[in-house]
Amino acid sequence: MTASTIPSSLELPGFSTNHLTVCPEEQKKRLLQLLNANNFYQLDFSSPWLDKVLLAYQQPHRYFHTLEHLLSICENACITCVQDAEMLAKLLLTALFHDVVWYPQGNDSEDLSVEAFDYILDNYSVHLPPEVCDEIRQAILSTKCQDSISELASRFHDLDCQIIIHGNMVDLLAYEFQIFREFQYLNMVEYRQGRSAFFNRFSKRFPECRQAMQFLIDYLERRRPRIGIYAGTFKPFHIGHLSILEKAEQMFDKIIVAVGINPQKNIERDRQIEKVLPFHEVVYFDTLMVDLLEQESVLADAILVRGLRNGYDLDYEMNQLCFMQEMRPETQVVYIPCDKHLEHISSSALSGLARFPVHGRDSIYYPHKYQYYRQPVSVTFQ
Repeated sequence: MTASTIPSSLELPGFSTNHLTVCPEEQKKRLLQLLNANNFYQLDFSSPWLDKVLLAYQQPHRYFHTLEHLLSICENACITCVQDAEMLAKLLLTALFHDVVWYPQGNDSEDLSVEAFDYILDNYSVHLPPEVCDEIRQAILSTKCQDSISELASRFHDLDCQIIIHGNMVDLLAYEFQIFREFQYLNMVEYRQGRSAFFNRFSKRFPECRQAMQFLIDYLERRRPRIGIYAGTFKPFHIGHLSILEKAEQMFDKIIVAVGINPQKNIERDRQIEKVLPFHEVVYFDTLMVDLLEQESVLADAILVRGLRNGYDLDYEMNQLCFMQEMRPETQVVYIPCDKHLEHISSSALSGLARFPVHGRDSIYYPHKYQYYRQPVSVTFQ
């Protein structure tokens, strides 16, 4: 992906820190209270469709487009629209569906969210006036470019962009960090270019935000995120690897998964890992590890991450560390032990199993964390 093909979804603003310490069940309970209290169209919010919608906002690749953000929009709508019960009901429904499908890659999340809205209308007997359905569809689609094509779209845009338009510097930094986590599949150059371009366009469209946008541009240019380089051959990538990756994500701003390839073998890259980890940056390298660390340290503080299964792994890693620190003294490594119940799983063992007719019984060793990615709307919400 080049800088000119940065997805416009990278540009979606809005963030709230009001609910970060509240558990998802409490957030869902509060959302249900707001929906029932402002149920102008007498919808059945006890129907299974609402649980499926709220579950979508809890997908693990989301750091910003979450229940917290959804709840913040709904609460602010109830505060700012108390005099118009029907408009409030439409705002709440628009909020509920505007990010129900959200992928940072590509420019079609809004279209897919409308598709999900229509699927639920058709399959769960959700009865709304046709003109209201059209208003909500258009308001959702307008969030792609923040167009104010109707009163509903205009009001919703202000709610969706509450922090970036009206927030203080602390909230802006929190917002930007969560956007960074959602777009971690991009490399640092692509991310900086995409975000800077958006900040400049947003400040031209909303001059009152110019100071805040310049603040974020300056922050973006100066920030050096702490990045972990999780390196290995990963042939194949299995649940033990995923466990190490998840632990590393709690320590770093971002994890780059670095796949080592043999420079002496002209073999096609195995893209299995990219399908398993669609929301992470995956790089391939055939150089020395210290050269990769040096390359990734231009715009960030890069630290090597290695997983350990046992003492034999530790002995090997200590020898490798000596070589790396002699060639690059500033090299730092974080070693993460795997969980006891995963110690027996290795790529070589799984490769051996794959030579036999296991009939899918080895599927338990492969990650399914992001299997919902790009699955049909009818599968997600059925």
